Amino acid sequence: MSTNLPVIASTEAILISPEGLEVANCYLQCQDIRAVAEELSIDVAIVKDILDKREVKAYVDNVFMDVGFNNRFKMRSALDAVIKKKFQDMEEAGVGSNKDISELLALSHKMAMEHLDKQIQLEKIRAGAEANIKSQVNVQINEGLGGTKYGELITKLLEAQA
Repeated sequence: MSTNLPVIASTEAILISPEGLEVANCYLQCQDIRAVAEELSIDVAIVKDILDKREVKAYVDNVFMDVGFNNRFKMRSALDAVIKKKFQDMEEAGVGSNKDISELLALSHKMAMEHLDKQIQLEKIRAGAEANIKSQVNVQINEGLGGTKYGELITKLLEAQA
């Protein structure tokens, strides 16, 4: 497997067609289906169909969440920088509002808790999906064998053994 495949998680590679990847990357740049169709000189319906594929959606979502301030690490880093700057400003001025700092810290805490809550919900969903698959039971019922050629073959085999 190529190491250049897009990934959702560190252990899961997204298998996406080259056409899907091209449309997805163009969509990430334009963020408009009509503009993508125009740019690639294809029909809007084809662009919609490609973007509706599960693997293409997963790729677009993953890239979108990893760039800019949508990335949780970049957002966390930016908020930490703002808090640090506010503390420096308060130190330099010798006076400051504890309210501003407490609001920033409360916002930071709220964001962290919401992120953890979403991660817990996602893990519950994944665990539930895995549990459903593990408990699957398949049952095959073979009735009415007497009137079929298969039933006749089984009967002959059983009579030959007896």
